[in-house]
Amino acid sequence: MPGINGTDYTMRIFNSDGSEPEMCGNGVRCFARFIAELENLQGKQSFTVHTGAGLIVPEIQDDGQVKVDMGEPILKASDVPTRLPANKDQSAVKSELNVDGITWNVTCVSMGNPHCVTFGTKGGENLQVDELNLAEIGPKFEHHEVFPARTNTEFVQVFSPSHVKMRVWERGAGATLACGTGACAVVVAAVLEGHAGRNCTVDLPGGPLQIEWREQDNHVYMTGPAEVIHHKVVKVQARKEDVEILGCLAFSLSVHISD
Repeated sequence: MPGINGTDYTMRIFNSDGSEPEMCGNGVRCFARFIAELENLQGKQSFTVHTGAGLIVPEIQDDGQVKVDMGEPILKASDVPTRLPANKDQSAVKSELNVDGITWNVTCVSMGNPHCVTFGTKGGENLQVDELNLAEIGPKFEHHEVFPARTNTEFVQVFSPSHVKMRVWERGAGATLACGTGACAVVVAAVLEGHAGRNCTVDLPGGPLQIEWREQDNHVYMTGPAEVIHHKVVKVQARKEDVEILGCLAFSLSVHISD
């Protein structure tokens, strides 16, 4: 069956707490690799995927990596959404957020799902992300009152204008090895705050991603690997209308994200 709204495919994803996020950047790369394996596609291939965040276009590269057009970042504070006071351009860029008496400098970006990106505290030194206690600080950002839909939070360390490192606390999932939409949000925030250029390597605990915020079309492009590590058949009793969800489950078990 074709995807929703005339797309080739539809993808849904569920967090470990059972909630359904709008999109998953790593997930869509795995989904693209899964489709390529399923359809026995060879060489460079692209297709359209409907997600809760709208249209996403992944492309299998000749070297096997997957490049994804993640669309335009959303910067209007009320659309992220966040209740942080908006700037004159209605964004929440270089805003201040008080968390347990500590003021953090943050920029809020939506990549179809909400992100709060921080490069450090007000007046503090640059973050050393490996020293953070994510399990302690992460939930305080996720459930902060200024984020009505909760938020994903990226803590970022800048090495150079083309190289940053991040750790992420994901809404509904906690500390994870990688977050594709988060890496995209990080580069957008880094550009807006003057920390980095539009083409940047983002190091995550699971490995690097290459992120480009292209000035010509305002779209963010994410490139990274997705590798099959094994195939497995999972037998689950389900109603006919649940087949779409089970397809996503089978794919997530059979494809490995190394980012």
